[in-house]
Amino acid sequence: MSSPPPLPPLELITRVGTVKGADPLAFYAREGTLVRERIERMLPADWAFEGKRVLDFGCGSGRVLRHFLAEAAHGEFWGCDIDGPSIDWLRANLSPPLHPFQNRLVPPLALEDAGLDLIWATSVFTHIDLWSAWLLEMHRVLAPGGILIASWLGEGMWEALLGEPYHEDEVGITVLRHWDAGGAWVLHSEWWLREHWGRAFEVLEIMRPPRDAGGTPQVTHSYIALRRRPGTFTPEELERCDPAEPREIVGLQTSLRLLRVETDGLLSGEIPGPGPAPERGAAEVARELIRRSPLADPLRAVRDRVRPSR
Repeated sequence: MSSPPPLPPLELITRVGTVKGADPLAFYAREGTLVRERIERMLPADWAFEGKRVLDFGCGSGRVLRHFLAEAAHGEFWGCDIDGPSIDWLRANLSPPLHPFQNRLVPPLALEDAGLDLIWATSVFTHIDLWSAWLLEMHRVLAPGGILIASWLGEGMWEALLGEPYHEDEVGITVLRHWDAGGAWVLHSEWWLREHWGRAFEVLEIMRPPRDAGGTPQVTHSYIALRRRPGTFTPEELERCDPAEPREIVGLQTSLRLLRVETDGLLSGEIPGPGPAPERGAAEVARELIRRSPLADPLRAVRDRVRPSR
């Protein structure tokens, strides 16, 4: 009986996220197992890993990949991440059979065109606002008919992060906490993903958060499975807002409102939102940049107009 693969050091385990009060080693193992299960559920019924070329985009220290080591003996499993120490650990401990490499914050990846059969990206598009460039990079490296599975922050995370109810038709794409060293919060609605991501990919399946008896969604990511469409696309084509779609304007208004709340919080020295607190230094730098900016006075005027009277 083969021994289980080694676990990375605690620093790398916690770098990919944990839950307050949970044992980080147990959480790391459990989340890796759960994500593998979600990926397998979203693959076509006739899918087989044998002979396939696969990429874990944003693999960290292998939280998910370590659960595919048996399949990696019969396929080609790649993993990339911006974090050098995580990739170094993977190279030293799980390569072979894995093929890890470090990528930069911007495309391209060091991979050939049309060479991959499957990519998964969990907790990645949830933190990068350069979404169109990276989505087109996924399109470039996928073979014709290749599949992309990605998680997103939608109805299951909206209220937990922002402290307000989620309304699908009032949300498009919202990017908050640009200044956070841990990565921005990038939140999406399902209709927006179908509209914009669907231009370069065919939407195969959506996995929505489970709901309790009262209809409240579980606090977790949503997932989308996509098949590469033929053709070439530009970031501008993916980002274009359809003037005939009224939810585009409403979604932009929601995003603007939340940005005002965030700016108000930075200017006042309070971090808006109930989510995890960022590094204090990053918030202080952001406040100072806003105060020095030519936009500081107009932003204060906006804050005063939207702040309720006492």
